[in-house]
Amino acid sequence: MPDAPALRPPLLQRAMALGVQLILESMPAAEALRRQLRWAVWQADRFAAVRAQLDDRKWTERAKGLLMSARDLDEDSAFRLLRDAAMHAHLRLGEVARSVVQSAQLAEAVNLAGQQRMLSQRLVKLMAQRAAGIEAKRAKTLQDDSCARVAANLSRLPALLPAVMPAVVPAPSPVAGLAPSLTPLQVDPVIDAWRRLEPLLAGKPTPEALLAADAAADDLRAHSDALASAIAACGGGKPLHVVNLCGRQRMLSQQLAKEALLADLLPGRDPAVLLDSLDRFAAGLAELESSPLSSDAIRALLAEVGAEWLRLMRSLRDAHGREAAGGLARSSEILLDRLDLLTGHYQQSLQIILG
Repeated sequence: MPDAPALRPPLLQRAMALGVQLILESMPAAEALRRQLRWAVWQADRFAAVRAQLDDRKWTERAKGLLMSARDLDEDSAFRLLRDAAMHAHLRLGEVARSVVQSAQLAEAVNLAGQQRMLSQRLVKLMAQRAAGIEAKRAKTLQDDSCARVAANLSRLPALLPAVMPAVVPAPSPVAGLAPSLTPLQVDPVIDAWRRLEPLLAGKPTPEALLAADAAADDLRAHSDALASAIAACGGGKPLHVVNLCGRQRMLSQQLAKEALLADLLPGRDPAVLLDSLDRFAAGLAELESSPLSSDAIRALLAEVGAEWLRLMRSLRDAHGREAAGGLARSSEILLDRLDLLTGHYQQSLQIILG
């Protein structure tokens, strides 16, 4: 680095930060230049190897932590699991570890994005409970908690999506002659839909307020469903569809309770939505029960969901009026709790994390 001290320190520091290996302030002889270039290439290769080792170690530590948390493993067992997976796939340990972290983040993103579907329906259901005088105080507390949960999810998602999304590829334009359009996955439409719904949840739950909130909630549900499904599709061969399906069951548990409550509060309510929710929930439950993605904990939770689903159906069939509405509201909350746990188990399944 001839005469390098003559250069200003800020310039040298910037050059170093950019990875510059040599600074030649005058042109040396050809042979000397070749020697300098060879040295620079060797140094660059050495630094790249060190960086790769550090990256592998970083990803391995993160992957071990995820496996230890998700599967209740000790550190040695988590490392052996990663090492065996790397040997089986004929990949470096660091490559497998990075894939594990990204798969776990992808599953988390599907779960988080899908939660707004459920929360949109739950919020209107709780609003309807307040209007009907069914455990109104508790319903208001749960409504406030649900609002806080939406806010927390929408704060987390924008930071999570860039870490899990592949490079955006231009989609072909459906109109000849037009340039391809970009199709990035964005949380902005979900955030905008939430901003429209949130102020409608405050105040007295009059019939007019219920109608306005329900329309805004359906918009939030649709945008959240589109985002969750798009993220799940990015998983390629990974069974993220099951995480998305179970998350959709959460939404249906709240939607059918909401529709039953609104049917009593709003004359002329179309019963087709409730009937459709019942059919879709039954079909989704059957698909989950037949899924190869399973474990002892998943099977136990599925049994609890099935039993609570039967209780909810009996509540709809055997009782009427306020008694039926109260039983339905309670069953929907129990069903939601079980389905939330079940979605978490699917999210942390080794079959998803290890791909």
